[in-house]
Amino acid sequence: MKQCCKDYLMEQFGDEDVVKEIYAEYAKSVQEKLPELEAALAAENWTALDSLAHAVKGNALATGDTDSAKVAISLRTAAKMSDRANARSLLDKLQELAKEI
Repeated sequence: MKQCCKDYLMEQFGDEDVVKEIYAEYAKSVQEKLPELEAALAAENWTALDSLAHAVKGNALATGDTDSAKVAISLRTAAKMSDRANARSLLDKLQELAKEI
């Protein structure tokens, strides 16, 4: 568990079991979204990419994972601009960050 997330969630909930459960759900959601993000980018489905990045951003912010949230916000911008190269780079970065989750 990323320390920033643990600290944030402990501050919010104060119960280690609850924190572990929330974080596990967050980790699962990110892992489920990555292939969907890949598929949306491959299809250049900018609306889907934006929507999926929005979901990742919200979940990241809810758990205190500001690094992933920042990348997801930038990915949303790339999707809105139909910027394939930037979206690819950002998705790669998001995948790297996901390895730490």
